[in-house]
Amino acid sequence: MCFILQVLQHPQYVQAKSVSVYLSLEKEIQTGELLEDIFKSGKTCFIPRVRAGSSEMEMIQLHSLDDYADLPVNKWNIKQPSDDNERISIFDTENLDLVLTPGLAFTRNGKRLGRGKGYYDRFLARCFRRYKKNPFTLGLAFKEQIVSDIPTTNTDIIIDQVLYTDN
Repeated sequence: MCFILQVLQHPQYVQAKSVSVYLSLEKEIQTGELLEDIFKSGKTCFIPRVRAGSSEMEMIQLHSLDDYADLPVNKWNIKQPSDDNERISIFDTENLDLVLTPGLAFTRNGKRLGRGKGYYDRFLARCFRRYKKNPFTLGLAFKEQIVSDIPTTNTDIIIDQVLYTDN
């Protein structure tokens, strides 16, 4: 089965009304088809933005595929709205159902190695404090990114599930 189809058929994705999705880098699971389905399905879409000079990542609303196409590219070569582009934050809403999470490495039991800045860990910790029901966290990976163990600290968030693909 196509990997993206596995995500689209995942019960947490099917039930989700609001989805946070990363905008993929070249060597990550590509999220373009997921973005298309989020809008086609009428789900509310949130994407990451890190403001210049900030250590916090916010999730802000993306309105459409046209909105995505118009986004500028930041210093990491990732599309994101500029700092002066005011957007609805996920924390302005009542809940977040699903967070699709990138990483450099994952364990099968949900440990995740990010890029070292702790953006997702801090963001998820805020979600867990803010919402009555924690969003489901789903890591997306290639088989080669699955490792036996990743050292963690008390600030690392263990994600709910990791899906991975052979290709």
